[in-house]
Amino acid sequence: MSQLYDVIIIGAGPAGLAAARALWDEGVNRVLLLEREKEAGGVPRHCRHPTFGLQTFHRPMQGHIWAARLLSLVQNNCEIRTSTTVVKIKPGGEVTISSDRGLETLRAKRVIIATGVRETPRHARLVSGVRPQGILTAGALQQFIYLKKLKPGIRPVIIGSELVSFSAIWTLRNAGIKALALIDENTRPTAFRLAALYARLMGVKLHLGAHVTQINGNERVESIEFTAADGSAQQLACDSIIFTGRFTGEYTLIRNSHLAYEPESGRPWFDQHGRCSDRDYYVVGNMTHPADMGDQCYQEGLRVGRQVAQSLSQDDVQRFNIFIQLDEVFRIAAPNVLSVSPQTPERVTLNVRVNRYHNGEIVVRDGQKELYRAKHRCLPERRILLKNINISAVAPGSQLTVTTG
Repeated sequence: MSQLYDVIIIGAGPAGLAAARALWDEGVNRVLLLEREKEAGGVPRHCRHPTFGLQTFHRPMQGHIWAARLLSLVQNNCEIRTSTTVVKIKPGGEVTISSDRGLETLRAKRVIIATGVRETPRHARLVSGVRPQGILTAGALQQFIYLKKLKPGIRPVIIGSELVSFSAIWTLRNAGIKALALIDENTRPTAFRLAALYARLMGVKLHLGAHVTQINGNERVESIEFTAADGSAQQLACDSIIFTGRFTGEYTLIRNSHLAYEPESGRPWFDQHGRCSDRDYYVVGNMTHPADMGDQCYQEGLRVGRQVAQSLSQDDVQRFNIFIQLDEVFRIAAPNVLSVSPQTPERVTLNVRVNRYHNGEIVVRDGQKELYRAKHRCLPERRILLKNINISAVAPGSQLTVTTG
């Protein structure tokens, strides 16, 4: 017989831990957290840069300290099982797990999926070459240095210019390693300009508007070839290459389930409360909008946790769904569905990402009716919030469009 919980949370990173805390605060105490890693805490537990904690504890903290603090808030209030992989989810809140106990089937009244994101590796970026040692992602770099106390190389090159790319410079520096260069296809850093200044202060040369064409080396990386912004072919001797950013949600579980999802990405269809097509299932965190900062995911986890608690204690009002249509400038919107109740006036916030740089107005319309208009300066991979959109008067059968002005 399967064990019954009020809520099962899949993933014990910031969003999952926050949801567990919110559920406990709301009086929901039969909660199980499932984590496939050996320790709960998610990616921040092997981060040492002090960019965590401002929204949660109002002071900057290193990632591993912040993650431990989050864990301390819930570990005595709910059951946490680590080294446990969820292999299947089914209707009725049925969850099949695999661990050293073997295969088990669990059930819950609600399931929250908070499986996070992963970085896009080298092969998915269509970079030529064989597969020598010394090619890794920023996440693997952090685990090498902070958890395993190993050095992946002494002459690394970083690919990408997101915040995680510059945090890789910090990680390398903490291990006594200086990055040789940072290469990115964008002509301007995806992260804030101050991050580029930091790289230059650390003596890391920036090659922006450059395209990697080849990785050389048999057993180990020996050099990297790229086309510079001026069109010249260049080669840089190195012994390791760190691919950073271009985060994508961890959607394997979704794709193999009964939940409806976007066919091109695998991202589930979910509304502003985190509810999926099966209303017993919720999603939260960076799997829904790759990739926000840890503190932002924690705040979202609190909100979704409270929503799940409310769904357990109250009958849901009658609602209808409205899908969101994006023009070609935009890559994703979170949520991608709006759940509307004629009896409950509501304002929502859309978290969007762009495919290319845009500096100008963004407009949200219900047919010809304008619901939102504001000017935004948008860069790829940056979080853009379209706040306070009034959906109270949206009618069944409508379709909301998000376009540039």
